[in-house]
Amino acid sequence: MFKQEITFSYSLDSTLVIAESKGFTDKEQRAFGPRNHGVRKFDPKTNSIKFWEFDIFGGTTEGTVKSRDKDILYTYDYGATKVTDYWKYIDEDTYDFIVGVYKKGEWEQIYLKTQFVVQPSGFDFQFDHYSLVVTKLVETGDFYRDIFKLKEIPHPDKAPGFRWFNVEGNSQLHLIKKEVVEFKKDKSIHLCLSTQNLKTFMAHLKENNIEFYDWPGTKNAVTDRSDGVKQIYIQDPEGYWIEINTAKH
Repeated sequence: MFKQEITFSYSLDSTLVIAESKGFTDKEQRAFGPRNHGVRKFDPKTNSIKFWEFDIFGGTTEGTVKSRDKDILYTYDYGATKVTDYWKYIDEDTYDFIVGVYKKGEWEQIYLKTQFVVQPSGFDFQFDHYSLVVTKLVETGDFYRDIFKLKEIPHPDKAPGFRWFNVEGNSQLHLIKKEVVEFKKDKSIHLCLSTQNLKTFMAHLKENNIEFYDWPGTKNAVTDRSDGVKQIYIQDPEGYWIEINTAKH
């Protein structure tokens, strides 16, 4: 198994790139932690980047970094062998990583081949909409339309008892008609956040033992709205409902 985490940063004068690597620190591959401290510096004489890697075992690796279109090649001596770490560009978030003996554009021997994919550091939430429960749908809707000059937009299901308004960009205000409004933690009154990483966020909820529901109230289920948007609902510690959906902004 191969596992590695690398964090890059600049030196104070921005002339050096500092690479801090985490990896397995024992032969059994059970202990995972800080493993390498690296330095990269551009060499104008050779038009390449020189690098040095210092590992926790006392070893030092020195070599050069060159680019080929969007591919990146690290070349260094490992004992009597000239080794290449080849980062092959796949897309903006993905690189194939190959380690071996690479000569004249061909691999003579491959020691390791894997793939690195960028993982989102957050969920990129955006404000989607806010809902209000009302008993006077026509009067209240006209108030938001006429006083605040909000543009009324159609409900995707054309369902009765709803009036939707555009606030700014794709942010919306939703009015939902109820015969009686009680001040309680009703799911109809909720904050909504949107993300394009809903599956990742649901996994994050499960890891933290937070239950989620679809609109009818089925646990660990997702609502598929007729306009293609997916929705889940959770409650905060106070019991207020929060919708998370995949609407794009």
